[in-house]
Amino acid sequence: MSASEPGSVDPSVLSMKLQPRWGFIDDIRRFTESFCAAACPGTDRDAQVALAVHELVQNALANGSAPDVELELAIDTRGERVGVAVSNRCAPGQAERLRARLALLYRDADPLQGYLRSMDEERGNRGGLGLARIRYEAGLDLEMSADGDRVTVRASGALHPPVRTNEPS
Repeated sequence: MSASEPGSVDPSVLSMKLQPRWGFIDDIRRFTESFCAAACPGTDRDAQVALAVHELVQNALANGSAPDVELELAIDTRGERVGVAVSNRCAPGQAERLRARLALLYRDADPLQGYLRSMDEERGNRGGLGLARIRYEAGLDLEMSADGDRVTVRASGALHPPVRTNEPS
């Protein structure tokens, strides 16, 4: 998703280069939630998109080899899509670990089952549920790309929140 013709209102794009510290993660989430509420009022998507941004920036900070993080958030009300991309530099092997984690997460076609399995596998570990939360709680699809030591994780989906027919028991 990218910006359209100059002067066009849609899509709304927020692009930031950050050197976040752990103390700023919640502020970034609140800022993103406010941006979404203004860019797509009435869609009830702001908290879910902010969750995705929070988890992706947190992952970039925790797993990055440098403090710089790039964030792009695009809200296309006409196309009814939302997309988040977070890029950072990573240590050798980190991209492959991330790719393996995503493959494991998508082993379950149902996001709920992937989330429940991730919770079970990560029991007692610190962290590890962020991507599963994005896929299930935010209802966004995930993909990653790598170019040298630069990794980008994208979360994208429908502008309106998904209707859930099954909830965890």
